[in-house]
Amino acid sequence: MTNVRVCSEVGFLEKVVIHSPGKEIEVMTPETASEVLYNDILTLPVVAEDHKGLKNVLKKVTRVYELKDLLKDILKNEEVKKDFVITITALEGRADIAERLMSLSPDELAESVICGVKEEKDTLEKFLSNKNYALPPLPNLYFTRDISVVFRGKVITGSMANKVRIGEAVIARFIFRHHPEFMSEGFIFDGILEGNEKITIEGGDFLVLDKDVVAIGISERTTPSSIDIFVERMKKEVVENDFHIFAVVLPRERSTIHLDMVFTMVDRDKCVCHYPYVLGKEKLRVIHIIINPSGKVSIQEEDGLLEGLKKAGIKLEPIICGGSDPINQKREQWLSGTNFFAFAPGKIIGYACNYNTFKELEKAGFKTVHVKDVVEDKINLNDYDKVAVGIEGAELARGGGGVRCMTMPVRRKFLKVREQ
Repeated sequence: MTNVRVCSEVGFLEKVVIHSPGKEIEVMTPETASEVLYNDILTLPVVAEDHKGLKNVLKKVTRVYELKDLLKDILKNEEVKKDFVITITALEGRADIAERLMSLSPDELAESVICGVKEEKDTLEKFLSNKNYALPPLPNLYFTRDISVVFRGKVITGSMANKVRIGEAVIARFIFRHHPEFMSEGFIFDGILEGNEKITIEGGDFLVLDKDVVAIGISERTTPSSIDIFVERMKKEVVENDFHIFAVVLPRERSTIHLDMVFTMVDRDKCVCHYPYVLGKEKLRVIHIIINPSGKVSIQEEDGLLEGLKKAGIKLEPIICGGSDPINQKREQWLSGTNFFAFAPGKIIGYACNYNTFKELEKAGFKTVHVKDVVEDKINLNDYDKVAVGIEGAELARGGGGVRCMTMPVRRKFLKVREQ
């Protein structure tokens, strides 16, 4: 029996993987931040405290796993450890440090891979080089969403668009292949084996709207070629109903690196979206791909994402990020104001700093509450049909992602969303 299954963005959450940010955050300088995909350097104590708030809310509602703990678990197996070391050093072109890594304990190896393996300045070339790490640290790891996707009972591991994130994808691949808590029905796509510069896919672009409906962003991180591969693989999986893929063409902008930066589903019939790109004059192109049970594929362009989804039986009421003011829309979208994570239908978590968006959620029937009141048990989330939890996130948002980005759901209860 599979231990992972996700058929919806809003089904009741049973398992989620996160990574609490640590020392790997502090390796960035103003000069090197852009190299590891950051807008700015972050303050670890603030980031860690804000992320702790997210973790404490999640612990109230589901089973929470730390990625580092899962990695330590699988590295206790000597054969897995050897394979892991060979894989990650080969991908980084540093087979020369494999023996050094094998001498470490599972805990030490996990810590080293995440926080970086320092370069030993034992040759003149290395001594004169400005390269400080043999294996680079992974400061993006707390955005666990991007490195893998669970869809139905199978897994997609990320083919990362930027080389600095390859180590993260290796970690995800080995956890899903070897940890007993994460056994699946197989891999739809293995990014480490199959990905290349033309075939990249990241989880922030992959939204599971229903067991037969997904939306995938075509972005600077996810290519059309990867979606074509997904279509081919899904032909074998479509046995009853038509399967719908909505490919959304995103602008190549820092604020729209993934689809979930402009659109997330927050209830069976509601979404939070960036008005200009989903409903306004700058509405994004949406290509609707349909696979029927015989394996035949048809492709057509839709007037917009919500219009296309309606044809597939998913009718969503839009909640506008930032409200009606265009300036607030831009400001709060930049701060991941559309990037909500649902732990149950109509029960979501996002950044409290996007207060205009939270006002719009209130108008849509959501009770808005603060992380502190949830953690201190002043509020019971079970008392509300619809609730939006605001966590402190102004510093976290500077990393370029929101709460959905920081959560990797691996099991949800089945929830019917689509109208047949």
